[in-house]
Amino acid sequence: MTVQKKPNHLIHEKSPYLLQHAYNPVNWYPWGAEPFEIAKKENKVVFLSIGYATCHWCHVMERESFEDERTAELLNRYFIAIKLDREERPDLDKIYMDAIHATGQQGGWPLNFFLTPDKMPIFGGTYFPPENRYGRKSFKEIITLVQRSWENHREDMVAAASELTEHLRKLESTQIDDFLPKEDVFLLSFQKYEELYDPNFFGFVFNGPNKFPPSMALEFLIHFSLYFQNQFALEMAYNTVVAMKKGGIYDQIGGGISRYSTDHEWLVPHFEKMLYDNALFLRVVSLLYKCTKHSFFLEWAKEITQYIRRDMLLSEGGVSSAEDADSEGEEGKFYLWSEKEFTEIVQDIEIKQFWNVSKSGNFEGGNILHETIKGTNPYRTISEPNRVWEEKVHLTKQKLLEIRKGRIRPLRDDKIIMSWNCLYIQALIETFEATNINHFLEEAISIFNFLSSKMRREDGTLFRRYREGDARFEGTLCDYAEFILASLKLFRQTENSSYFDLALASLAIVEKHFHTEKGAYYDSMSKNDDLLIRTIDGYDGVEPSGNASMAHIFHFLTGLGVNPEVNYEKAAKIFRYFSNEINSNTTSFPNMLDAYLKWKMKRVEVLILYKEENKSEIGELLSFLRSMNLPQVQWLSLEENLANRLCDQISLAKNRNAGSSHQVYVCHNFMCELPVKGLESLKQLITQLF
Repeated sequence: MTVQKKPNHLIHEKSPYLLQHAYNPVNWYPWGAEPFEIAKKENKVVFLSIGYATCHWCHVMERESFEDERTAELLNRYFIAIKLDREERPDLDKIYMDAIHATGQQGGWPLNFFLTPDKMPIFGGTYFPPENRYGRKSFKEIITLVQRSWENHREDMVAAASELTEHLRKLESTQIDDFLPKEDVFLLSFQKYEELYDPNFFGFVFNGPNKFPPSMALEFLIHFSLYFQNQFALEMAYNTVVAMKKGGIYDQIGGGISRYSTDHEWLVPHFEKMLYDNALFLRVVSLLYKCTKHSFFLEWAKEITQYIRRDMLLSEGGVSSAEDADSEGEEGKFYLWSEKEFTEIVQDIEIKQFWNVSKSGNFEGGNILHETIKGTNPYRTISEPNRVWEEKVHLTKQKLLEIRKGRIRPLRDDKIIMSWNCLYIQALIETFEATNINHFLEEAISIFNFLSSKMRREDGTLFRRYREGDARFEGTLCDYAEFILASLKLFRQTENSSYFDLALASLAIVEKHFHTEKGAYYDSMSKNDDLLIRTIDGYDGVEPSGNASMAHIFHFLTGLGVNPEVNYEKAAKIFRYFSNEINSNTTSFPNMLDAYLKWKMKRVEVLILYKEENKSEIGELLSFLRSMNLPQVQWLSLEENLANRLCDQISLAKNRNAGSSHQVYVCHNFMCELPVKGLESLKQLITQLF
């Protein structure tokens, strides 16, 4: 007789992660006022467990502990248990991750914390095993120790929690020095990446065995190479992208990059795929194509977008968050090939050797397909691709992909996250600029239309998450910043002023609800009244920090002539706020540093004005501006009547006209050249400036 499992309080949630735990014997509550009120009434400790749907070790701890009746009985008797999806509430996750770091521990997920009924952190950790192992106490032992301490030493525990909370608050009260990051910070950052560079497998070797996709660092290095004519910066970025694309971290059959490599060879990944990783990686691949015009970067960009379109895009129009590492309870099972299975499908011995398929395999008896990268230097040995061989590999991929469709897929976390979708929109726009292929722009517009219609209220405020018709949670600073950047970049590509209006309206909300007197911005909205602390962060973690993206916004608006003095200074205030951290730990702020680089260096503004009937004349001008690899140049194209309507907001267009058909205006160093006409004149003028 099958015992019917009883659902807990998570059963009505939309988060796939919370629903995974909805039938645990643990009496889970979602985050909210109710569980804390109960904890106060019953004078109990709150056990907060934070994770996300595609987290491998979250699944492990669920199987070992949260599905265990004895463990559940202890939690239910002595604690009020809360489950939180970190992707829905990154502001809450940030507070308790900071608390873990403040106690000298390494962070990660699952993140488990014992709290006072007032939300103050008492004690926490990441994965706790069911029995004593890995040098860690068992979870049941920890539960018992915390409970006994609460019974016998409650005042001491509350005092310690208060002290830790006060320490966290002080971290957010940085004293701002009136100086910008050091003049040589760009060179020092380059030298740090040079020091950490792995000449054998590429990428960068930090502490620990893992390698994460360093896409934001690579973007900074590419721009550094262009500003300072430093070829080795470009070589590091180039080789790292090639190594990741050819490694096991990249799905050689279906496309898409995994969360990280568990080794320095990019071979064995943690198999989950996150939208933000693929968006940032696509952006770098497209940027390298723009810089080098090497055709394989174009093919890789197409492959990544095909993966997103095929496996991650939802019928409603948004893009899913992630795909799990596990399938059928085993990590990576969906992606592995035995030699026997592979050989039955592919008889070509060269293809087998190309992807390093062997009888023993390279991961738990199976084969993670990958190309050999050690002993090569792709940047210095560039050769024309062999079209016959490329076609053979392509056809083999198609055959293997068709077979793989019959396997049980990993879980897809189909919630839609605002900032991650906006990062992907920006990557699609970057790909459109690099390639001039319209469908990339069309896809970006389609996703944006979904976000603006389903995840934006009538008052202009944004939602963080959407799933199955339910939009919920206040947008974070990252959500607003990436939405604004996506809006501005779509405006530049389409000349649709509604995107420009959306950007300015959203920016006004940021100024009202996120701004601090110190110039930087809070991570969370002022409406979020359930936070122990409102954090301010510039660290570029798995995605760009909200403050770094705000700096990019102000730089963009300055280049358009939108309140240029005001926006220039707003960017400066952000850089001053994080100056000490940027100077002392540059590799943790790559996107912030990239914004500072663009803000600090010479800027050239190009405006094309044209008459509607002469629009066909500017096509080649736009293609040139989109595809050029000069980050110093900010450009905009406007039809003359639209420019007249927007000139009060965009000073770059003020008192200017299209002449008889079109005119190109180029400004630099607070002065403007005489207007020119035609592509060759523009090229000549740009060449003179650089």
